[in-house]
Amino acid sequence: MIKNITVIGATGMIGIPVTKELVKAGFAVTALVRNPEKAKSIFPVGVTFVKGDLDNKTSIAEALKNADGLYINISTRAEDKENQFNPEMQGLDNIVEMAKQAPKLQQIALLSSFLARNYQGNWWVFAAKKSSIERIKKSGIPYTIFYPSNFMENFTSEGMRRGNKINFIKASVNNKAWWIAGEDFGRNVANAFKTDKALNQEYPIQGQESLTMQEAAQKFANGYTKQQLSVGAFPLGMMKFMGIFMPSMKFVSNLMNVMLFNVETFEAQKAWDELGKPQLTIEKFAQQA
Repeated sequence: MIKNITVIGATGMIGIPVTKELVKAGFAVTALVRNPEKAKSIFPVGVTFVKGDLDNKTSIAEALKNADGLYINISTRAEDKENQFNPEMQGLDNIVEMAKQAPKLQQIALLSSFLARNYQGNWWVFAAKKSSIERIKKSGIPYTIFYPSNFMENFTSEGMRRGNKINFIKASVNNKAWWIAGEDFGRNVANAFKTDKALNQEYPIQGQESLTMQEAAQKFANGYTKQQLSVGAFPLGMMKFMGIFMPSMKFVSNLMNVMLFNVETFEAQKAWDELGKPQLTIEKFAQQA
C-alpha cells in the first residue's frame, strides 16, 4: 500500500492542484523544491519540503528516502537550451537513477502530454518530452503515465491572461480539445496511487467538453465572477514573427503550433472508469478561480 508520495514539480501550475489533491486524499507528501519558504506559503500544511534541484542527486535521494510513490511534474521552460541541462532530459535521468536506489519505491507517476504521446515533428522540446515516456517505462519500476488534454489553468496563468483580458491564439485551424481542470486531474493521480489497476498503465486524461481555444476562453470569461473579462485574438502568425526577436515568444509560438494543429479525439473512458470522471466544466472552474 502506498502511503508516502514524493512530488517533483509541486509548485508548478499543475503541480499545485495535484499536490493539494494528494494531501486531501490522505497521503503523506514530500516535495522537492528550490525554495522551501515560498513553497510553505502555497502549502502551509500537509507537505514536508526537501530543498534541492534536479541537478543535485543527493537532494533527490533525500526526497525519495521514505517514498512509496513518486509523482513527476516537470517540463522544459522557455529559457532552457537544447544542449544544456534540461529538466526532461538530464533532470529526468537523475530522477530515474535515484528512484532505482530508493528503498521503498513502488510506483512512478509521470505527467506527460496528449500532444507528446504521438509527436512526429522535429522540435527538440517535444522530442525530449516524448523520450521521457520511454525512459520511465524502461526504469523497471511500475509506472503510470498520464496524457492530459489542455488544462483550464492556462486561463489563469500569464500565458493567456493579461489583466482583465483572456487571449486566445488565432490560427488557420480551429481544432477542439477536451479541456481538463488540474483539480480533476489531481484526483485522477491520487486514485492511481490507490489501485493496482493503474500499474504499468497509460491514461489519456480529458474533461467533459470538447472546445476550441476561443470557445473555451469565452466560457471562462462568462463564468468568472471576480471581474469582467474580455476575450481577444492573438494571431499565431504575429506570434511567430515576434519569435524571431524574442526567444521566449519563439518557444510559446512553437508550443501553440503543436497544440492548435493537434486533432484530438475522445480517449479518456478508461481513465473515467478506473480513476474517476472529471467534475469541473470551464464555467465551474472559472467560478472558483
